Amino acid sequence: MPDHPDNPEPFIDVDEWRDVPRRHRYVHGGFSGTHTRFSYYFPPVELYRGRFFQFLEGGAGGHEVLLGAGGAIGESYWAFDFAFEEHGGYLVESNQGHFPGEGTGFSNDYELYGASAQTAVYGRQLAAEMYGTEPHHGYIWGISGGGARSGFCLENRPDVWQGGAPHAGIGQSSQWSPWALTWLIARQKFAEIIDAAEPGGSGNPFASLSSAQRQALADLYRRGWPRGAETQLAPFTAWAFPMYATLDADPGYLHAFWNELGYKGFDDPESLRSVVVHERAAVKRIVPATEVDNLFAQMHVRLATAGAAASEASWGAELNLDDPERLFMAKVRIMTGKAAGRELLVASVDDGVLSPFSERTPEVFEGVEDGDEVEVDNRDFVAWCFYHWYAIEDPGRDGELFDSCLTPWAVDGTPIYPQRRIEPVSAAAPTRYRARLESKMIYVSPTHDAQVWPTTIFPYDARLRANLGDRLDDHYRLWFVENSPHGNPRVLGPALNAEKDPGVWSTRLVPYDGVTAQALREVVAWVEDGVSPRSCHGYRLSPDNALQLAATADERGGVQPVARALVNGGVRADVRVGETVTFDGTAQQPAGAGTIIRAEWDFDGRGAWPASDPDVDGSSPSITVRTTHAYDTPGTYFPAFLVSAHVHGKDGTGPAIQNLSRVRVVVRP
Repeated sequence: MPDHPDNPEPFIDVDEWRDVPRRHRYVHGGFSGTHTRFSYYFPPVELYRGRFFQFLEGGAGGHEVLLGAGGAIGESYWAFDFAFEEHGGYLVESNQGHFPGEGTGFSNDYELYGASAQTAVYGRQLAAEMYGTEPHHGYIWGISGGGARSGFCLENRPDVWQGGAPHAGIGQSSQWSPWALTWLIARQKFAEIIDAAEPGGSGNPFASLSSAQRQALADLYRRGWPRGAETQLAPFTAWAFPMYATLDADPGYLHAFWNELGYKGFDDPESLRSVVVHERAAVKRIVPATEVDNLFAQMHVRLATAGAAASEASWGAELNLDDPERLFMAKVRIMTGKAAGRELLVASVDDGVLSPFSERTPEVFEGVEDGDEVEVDNRDFVAWCFYHWYAIEDPGRDGELFDSCLTPWAVDGTPIYPQRRIEPVSAAAPTRYRARLESKMIYVSPTHDAQVWPTTIFPYDARLRANLGDRLDDHYRLWFVENSPHGNPRVLGPALNAEKDPGVWSTRLVPYDGVTAQALREVVAWVEDGVSPRSCHGYRLSPDNALQLAATADERGGVQPVARALVNGGVRADVRVGETVTFDGTAQQPAGAGTIIRAEWDFDGRGAWPASDPDVDGSSPSITVRTTHAYDTPGTYFPAFLVSAHVHGKDGTGPAIQNLSRVRVVVRP
C-alpha cells in the first residue's frame, strides 16, 4: 500500500446522472498516490440545503459503492430520501483508504479516519462547484467496523463532522475469544442451548452440558453475551480479525500457552486433544465464490473492486478429510504445487467447502489445483480461544482491571491466570479512543447483537463520563435497540447461521434502520438548533454482565416501542390440532416519541405476517390487541408480535422503528 500524502490530487473517473434508487448525480473517483476511492451522491440543485451525510462500511471497509447497491448486510436505500428530501443533503462514502484484501481496516490513523476525512473535504469542493455553496454541516454514521471508525472520525475531526450516530462498533472484538471457545467445546450442544433459552423453554441452557462445556458457556455469558441472542450461536468469520491482531501483538502467547505453567495448553493438554487438528490432506476440488453460501463470498462476487487480488473462480476448496466443520479457523499451508508455501486461514465452512480469510490472504486458493497437498493446523486457534483468561489488565492504568466485565477472571482484584503484558488488543488497535468529544454523538447499540455485544460500550461510556463531566449531556447519548442484531436480520441471519430462511429471522429480530434514521434526525436538530435529543435510561448491567432494560417504555425512554405478547395468558401454550389459541399483544411508545403505526402477528414463525390489526392506525402511543388462531399441523411454533412506530406518527417518513415479542406454541395431534 502506498504512503498517505496529506494533500493528494483527486481524480474523477465517473460523473453521471442516475435514476436508481432515485435521481442523483453520481461521482466516483479517488486520490492519486493512495488506494482511497470515493463515491458521492448529489441530489438535484433544488433539493440542496447545505448538508452532507457520510456512511462508513462495516468490517474492514474497502468498498465505496454500498449505498447505491443497497448496502452489504441490509438495505440502505432509505438513506437517499432521508438525505435528499428530509435534510437537503448529499451522501458520501469511500473505501476508507484501502482496497479489499489489504488488511483489517484498522492499521493506522489514515484507515481509521484520515481517508474518510479527505473524502469529506473534497466533497465540500464538489458541492460548492455544483450548488454554489459548501455544506454548512456534515454528519457521519456506520455499523460494526464502520461504527468503530465513525467514533474515531467524531473524536479526531470535529471540523469535518459536527455530529454522528456510530452503531455497534465501539469496543468490539475483545470479547470474541469466549464465543469461539464455546463453539470449540460445545457446538454439538448448540441446539439444546438455543431451545432452553427460547421463549417457553426450560430457561436453563446448562442442563445437558458437560463440565467443560458448562465452563465455556459460563465464560461466554459472564463476558457479556446478549441474553436472548442464542439463536445466533454460530461460528463467525470475523473472529479472524482479533485472532490475528492478538497473535501479531503478542507472538509469545502461543509458546506460553503450550509450554508454561498456568496456561491451559501446558497444564491440561489431554482435555484439548479432541479439538486439536494437525494433519495432512489433499485438495479434492477448487470451488468458485458463486457456489459458496456465505456472506463474505457473496460480497466478494458483488462488490470486488480494482485491487482485489483473487478471481471468483478460486474462492474455496474441498479437502479429503472427514468432518470439515472442525477445520474452522485452522491454518491451511499449501505444501505442493504452484502455490506451495502459501498459508491461509479457514474462515468459513459451508457444505464441506473451506473459504479463507481473504483480508489476510487475498490470493485465496488462486493457483491451487486438485490433488495439491496441504497441512491443516488449528493449534493457534485453540490457544486464542482461551486468550480472555490471560489479558484482563490494562498496562496503561498500572495494571488496574479496566472494566467490570473482567472481574470474573480475578479474585480480590488479582487475576487468576498469568497475564500478558501488552496493550489491550481490540478492533480499534493501534490507536485508542480518547473518549473526548467536541462534536455530538448518539451511539446506537442493538441489544441482541451477537457480533458487538451491548456490554462492550460501557467502558467507553464510563471514560466519556469521567472526561466530559457536566458537559456529557452536551455531546453524548447512548441508545439501545431491543431485539435488534448486528444488521438486517433477513440478510444477516441466513448469511451467518445454519437457519437460512430469511422469514424466520424476521420473526426473531428487528432491523434498526428506523432508529438509525431517527438518531441522525436528532443529531441534526441537536447540532444546528440546540434541541437536545431523547435519552435512553432504565438500563443496567447485572453482576454477570447481562444487559437489563426497564420493563416499561417510559422507564426506558428513547424512541423504540416496548412490545409484549402472551399466548393463552402465558409465554407458552400446549394445545391440540384444531384448538383455538388466543394471542394478546400490548405495546407502548415512550412519552413524546410518537405513536404506534402498525401491529402484526405471525403465527408459525416463518415471516408471513398474515394478521394486521386494522385499529392500529398511528393515532395512539399505546395499543392492546387480541387475535386467535388454530393450528392444523402438529409441531413447535414460535409466533411473533411485531410493532412498528414513528416519532412523527402515521405521517412520518423513512423506515419505521420496530420491536417484537415472541411466544411458544406446542401443537400435539
